[in-house]
Amino acid sequence: MTPSKKRTAKWLSDLGWHPKKIAAEFGVHRTTVTHTLDVMEEHPDPYWKKPRPGRPRKMDERDVRQAARAITSNFASDATDVQRKLFPHVSPVVVRQRLSEAGLPGRRRRKKPLLSKKAVQKRRVWEKRHRLREMKVWKRTIFSDESKFNLVGSDGLVWCRRRTGEALKPQYVKKKVAHGEGHIMVWGCITWNGVGRLHRIKGTLRKEQYCEIMKESFLGTLDDHSLSRHDIIFQQDNDPKHTSKLGTQWFRENHITVLDWPSSSPDMNIIEHVWAILDAKVRSRPTQPTNKDQLWRILQEEWQNLDIGYIRNLYLSIPRRFEALRDAKGMYTKY
Repeated sequence: MTPSKKRTAKWLSDLGWHPKKIAAEFGVHRTTVTHTLDVMEEHPDPYWKKPRPGRPRKMDERDVRQAARAITSNFASDATDVQRKLFPHVSPVVVRQRLSEAGLPGRRRRKKPLLSKKAVQKRRVWEKRHRLREMKVWKRTIFSDESKFNLVGSDGLVWCRRRTGEALKPQYVKKKVAHGEGHIMVWGCITWNGVGRLHRIKGTLRKEQYCEIMKESFLGTLDDHSLSRHDIIFQQDNDPKHTSKLGTQWFRENHITVLDWPSSSPDMNIIEHVWAILDAKVRSRPTQPTNKDQLWRILQEEWQNLDIGYIRNLYLSIPRRFEALRDAKGMYTKY
C-alpha cells in the first residue's frame, strides 16, 4: 500500500466502505486493508513507518535509487565509482551491497568488439539483405576463421577458490610464458557435413600465406567432402589479409562465391562457438600439452572428434541469430 492508497483507503473507510470492498478496489488482500486502517488510526500520516531497531542505514531508499540511476545512465561505471562521485561518506562495500539488493549485482563485463555507428548501420543493412535466405542456402555455406590457442590456459580472467594465504600455491597461480611463445595460431572451417581441415599458421599470417591456406586446406576440404566449388558459398571476415587484391583475385580465378560480411561481427559467425568447445576439450584432457607441437597434435585429434550434430545445430541457429540482430537493431547480440 503506497501512501496515496493508504490515504484513499482511510477516506473510503470513513465513508462507510467495508474493508473487503476496499481490498477489491485496490486488488490487495482484506487483511492488508484492515492492518493499514489500524495503523492509520494511531498514526494518521500515510508516510509513517515503524522505526526499525538497530543503527539506521547510511543509504536510504532515495540514495539507492540515485545510485542505481548513476549506473544505468552510465554516469558511473561501477559501485566504487558511484561511491567516489556521489557518496564519499559511505564505504564502497555498502554501495555494492545496496546495489545488489536493488537488482544490480556485480557481474563480469562481456567482451565485444567496438561498434561504431557506421558498423551498426552496416550490420542492419546486412541483416535485412540476408535474413530471408532459406536454410538450404546456409547449408551450402562454409564458415571459416583463425583462432589462437594458448599452451597454458586462457588470456581472460581466471577464477579460483582458495583459502587465505594460498595465493602462491602452484594450483592457484595463472601461469604465463615469456615473450609470447606459449600459443599457436590455426585456421579452420566447418561445413554442414562436418569439420574441414585444420591448418597450423606459422609465423605472422600474410596475404600470400592465406592464399596458400586456401589452396591447400580450403580446396582440400572441398575434396574431402565431395563439394563442388561452384555450389558452395565461402564465409570469411573482413581482415585485410582476406580481402586483399591477391585474395580477391584468387577467389575469382577459382570461381568461389564469397559471402559479403559485416565488420565487427563475430557473433554471426558460428565457427566462434566451435573454437570455444575445441579449447574446452583440450583443457579437459587429464594430461596437458607441454610444448606447441603437442598442443597442435591434440588440437588435430579433438578437431576431428567434434560432433557433427553439434555443428549442424550451430547451422540451425542462424535464423535465430538474424532475429537477435534485428531485435538489437544492429547492436550486440547474446551470441
